Amino acid sequence: MFELKTRIVILFFLFVAVPTFAQSRYGLNDTLAVVGNKIITLNEFQLFYKEKLRKIGLTDNGDTRIKYIQNLVDDELLLLDAKKRGIDKTKSALVELERIKNQELLNAFSKSFIEPTVNVTEQDLKNMYIKMNTKIKVKHLYGSTLEEAGILYDQLKEGNSFEELAKEVFHDEQLKENGGGLGYISVDEMDPNLEETAFSMKVGEISKPIKTVTGYSIIKVEDIKQNPFVIESEYLKARDRINAFVKKRAYEEAAKRYTTGQKKELAITFDKSMMNKLFESLQSYSNKNSFERSSVFFKQNKNKNVVKSGLENWNLIQLVSELELTDEMQRKWIHSETDLGDFISGLIIRKNTIRKALKAQLDKSQTFKNNVEFNFNTFLIQQIERQLKERITISQDSVKTYYEENLNRFTTEAEMRLSSILLDNQSLADSVSQLLNKGISFEEIVTQFSIQTNTAKNKGDMGFFRKSELGTLADKIFEMKVGQWTGPINDEGKYLFLKCTGLKQTTLRSLAEVADEIKETLTSLKWFKVREQYAGSLKKENRVQLFPEKIKSINLLTKAYDR
Repeated sequence: MFELKTRIVILFFLFVAVPTFAQSRYGLNDTLAVVGNKIITLNEFQLFYKEKLRKIGLTDNGDTRIKYIQNLVDDELLLLDAKKRGIDKTKSALVELERIKNQELLNAFSKSFIEPTVNVTEQDLKNMYIKMNTKIKVKHLYGSTLEEAGILYDQLKEGNSFEELAKEVFHDEQLKENGGGLGYISVDEMDPNLEETAFSMKVGEISKPIKTVTGYSIIKVEDIKQNPFVIESEYLKARDRINAFVKKRAYEEAAKRYTTGQKKELAITFDKSMMNKLFESLQSYSNKNSFERSSVFFKQNKNKNVVKSGLENWNLIQLVSELELTDEMQRKWIHSETDLGDFISGLIIRKNTIRKALKAQLDKSQTFKNNVEFNFNTFLIQQIERQLKERITISQDSVKTYYEENLNRFTTEAEMRLSSILLDNQSLADSVSQLLNKGISFEEIVTQFSIQTNTAKNKGDMGFFRKSELGTLADKIFEMKVGQWTGPINDEGKYLFLKCTGLKQTTLRSLAEVADEIKETLTSLKWFKVREQYAGSLKKENRVQLFPEKIKSINLLTKAYDR
């Protein structure tokens, strides 16, 4: 569905249930298993098995293949069970089927008209790698509306400090005391609009009000720290991961441009009085999962127009009907009347996009039909799985035993605080080595010679680093004790000196802190056995046949047809 105000979220549920369309392409020689009237073919197995190997990192062998085909068989058995129980005919299932069809139309539209506009260059990837290795210390002030944020911005310009205004703005005691400080933040750790603005600012700068998902924020950049271990070899190791992340970001921006253009094209307008009353009414609902059609507000205003657009006009009855098709997770982003307007705009844009997809006959493609069947089957299987999970209970003794036997899982990684001197001249690096060996203060040398201006003004301090953040140099660096230094470390013409100025030892999280986490883990472990046993019981009612020798002899290099 649309994630309103920003993007269309593409939801492809990669699961092991398989669509039946592949049966018509193959003869009996391609049959790997039979479950009831369903044939699991070579093509289906290849499509899902190869992807599973890639994602999980499994080693391909005969045993792995047999286990995987058995999992596919179990899925088919659960699907047959769901249909036998009539779950596919329930109201909730039919609503889900309609949602899946709409989502697949959005997916198809995106693939045909939005994704082709995305372009990512090698320089984009390198820029992102640098950003991922940069931490920005940020303070912020929050206003629920642009007007509130504007007043705060004016007060800052008049000389009021973040510390003073934070005491008035925030309820959170920590934010009150630290002047709205968020600490050091990097990529993907804050609202995308805040992130984009923060990375474009210099130390000491204050932004104008920035629109976020929850309201408006004003930020101040207090410090910028760059990881000195940004080297070509580490970039190449991370390139595939960065490429996927940057493409995702670029797609989201393309989707955002599309939705912004649609909003203008459709000329969406609201009745301000009705929107104000609707927002107040929504806020007062005791049950956030439903809309109170019995309320006085609804009865008095049900036929009044709330929104007009180039697509269609919606009165209160029509609008509430559309809102009821969304879920609580989506509606939780509505914190203001402006948010409500954005939310409704998103519904209209979504509906218009579905109409465009239908006009382009994207629903006629075999891929669309296959994906609808695949995802609906997945939903049905998940209903059976959910019921099985609800039967599982985990005792407190089991939680305690697991905790005691896996203490290493709940131990935090050690961290080392580092200061740095970065030079671009070998002879100067040799001189610095001599000065340090003579006992000249590391901090004094930083301020005189380091080319890293962001850290030099803080006497080289870069903050704390976990061992896992330090790449190939980690072992050497963590050999240092507090007060010791190492260097120069030569990397492509740059010479780095590091000093350990602090050390946080590993700490063990308490049982109380991790109890819920352990319950989830134990439920998952128990769940696989429960699922397997239940599927096994269904084999008594259904014809199941495997062809193990054929499965073991499959050539994975043979091209599979994409669904």
